[in-house]
Amino acid sequence: MNNSAANGKRRGRPRSFDREAGLDSAIQVFWAKGYEATSIDDLTQRMGIKPPSLYAAFGNKHDLFMQSLDRYAETIGHTPTNAFLDETDLRRAIKALFDKTIQCATMPRKPRGCLLVSVATQMAETDPEVQAWMSRAYAARVSLVAERVAAEQKTGRISKTPDAASFAKMVVSITHGLVARARVGSSRKEISDLAENYVDLLVPPSV
Repeated sequence: MNNSAANGKRRGRPRSFDREAGLDSAIQVFWAKGYEATSIDDLTQRMGIKPPSLYAAFGNKHDLFMQSLDRYAETIGHTPTNAFLDETDLRRAIKALFDKTIQCATMPRKPRGCLLVSVATQMAETDPEVQAWMSRAYAARVSLVAERVAAEQKTGRISKTPDAASFAKMVVSITHGLVARARVGSSRKEISDLAENYVDLLVPPSV
């Protein structure tokens, strides 16, 4: 084989691209700058690819954002849920959910808040696709918490008022509020103290 042929084969080899790493990089850009303020140049520079490669791998900017939401929900966004599921006691489970939410919203060298509450919630006001995604995510989190609450109510360990679904909606809404506090600059300690008060109100220590 001559040199030109060999060089041609080398040039024709596709460069490997880590799709998940690319999405993780896109998440950081969208999270820090918001959707509208994020440009294709911002994304390609952070992801280390050229615009044609971005479009080929992910579609347009909106497509990439939707895939970033999925990736975020599977990784950082799922951490609080895992903490909740790891605890068998409801009070400890809610505390773990709040604590991990606060940790995720105040990570060093990461944007404050959360991609969902800080960015996607605003987009949902005018973007039907994001609105539908957020509605599904909210319903799934409420259902998960409500299932645990209903089991506790059935055994009589906690009051049946409010009902499990309403209780779960309060819990999830509180997590959104904690993230919002982080976004506007509240310290981790300040938010954690607030979360402790919420836990005491939802499931008093004597329960």
